[in-house]
Amino acid sequence: MEEETDWSQISHSDQRSYIRIESMLRKTPTEIHNTLHGVCGDSVVDDSTVSRLASRFSEGRLSIEDESRSVRPVTATDDTSVVIVSTLLEEDRRKSCEEIAHEANMSTASVFRIMTQILQKGKVAAEWVPHQLGEEQKAAGKRIVEELLRRYEAEGEQLLNRIVATDETWIRDLNHK
Repeated sequence: MEEETDWSQISHSDQRSYIRIESMLRKTPTEIHNTLHGVCGDSVVDDSTVSRLASRFSEGRLSIEDESRSVRPVTATDDTSVVIVSTLLEEDRRKSCEEIAHEANMSTASVFRIMTQILQKGKVAAEWVPHQLGEEQKAAGKRIVEELLRRYEAEGEQLLNRIVATDETWIRDLNHK
């Protein structure tokens, strides 16, 4: 009895070799991919990979190995990175992820991941704020509104004439007199 071959175990390196040979024979990337898919099934490299490699082999590339490339070190979202991002954000809550990434020597993606997933921040009106207000923040907001109402009742329009609002953060910075 003949043993059945498991064609799905053909490596990507083997597939690259096949792509190279078929490209030299001037087969189209679609033809190459269809043949590979027929043999390898779901283990086939995707069609964009076949197209890219076929193009490179047609241009004279001979190696089937990946070309070396400079790899930017991945910045882990460890505790130290979280503290750095948090500190920079406290200094200026209007900083963009790109600015923080530059100052912290981290990738923008890592900074964004720390901001959104770990620190639970969201961008609102050009300032990073907690995504959902906690009880303490709600109580502080209520106190500020009550104080402003009290001052408005006592001072009237004069209070409003002294307020300069440039964005939604002015109330946080209001100095009580």
